Amino acid sequence: MNDSSQDSNFDDIIKMKKGHVLFVEGEPSNYLYIVVSGEIRVLKESGKRLIPISIVRERDFIGELSMFSDEPRAACAVATQHAEVLMIKKTEIRKVIKSCPDWVSEIMITLTDRLRGGIEILREHRIIDDIFEVGNDLSTEEEKNLQNEIQKYRDRRGLS
Repeated sequence: MNDSSQDSNFDDIIKMKKGHVLFVEGEPSNYLYIVVSGEIRVLKESGKRLIPISIVRERDFIGELSMFSDEPRAACAVATQHAEVLMIKKTEIRKVIKSCPDWVSEIMITLTDRLRGGIEILREHRIIDDIFEVGNDLSTEEEKNLQNEIQKYRDRRGLS
């Protein structure tokens, strides 16, 4: 079950079944996620279509771009197989960084901004990392199922 709405101090493990939504585009970003096991697919909504962006696997993380900004999520994340994900509150990450010298947080903010800009350039030019290795296209049925799960998630959270 996806428990990403629970209030946590630092590190909760979310157990997700295949097809469960971790977060959706436009949703507030309050957590960084580390994939402990399984696989999460990142998808960008484009009109009525879903465009696969990347696949996040064991020991990879997702949500890093929101650590220093309060911008909403820029994509959706859905489990493509059973997964366990460690969620870390953005406020906890910020507390740790605050204990560092100011120049450390300035470097982190700059690196995050550069990463965000680089990702946008890659997306704009369709130069996308590992998604090509696993298949860039979603079948019509797969896309429809993902859209249904994303809509159900939005309805449950009042994000529609």
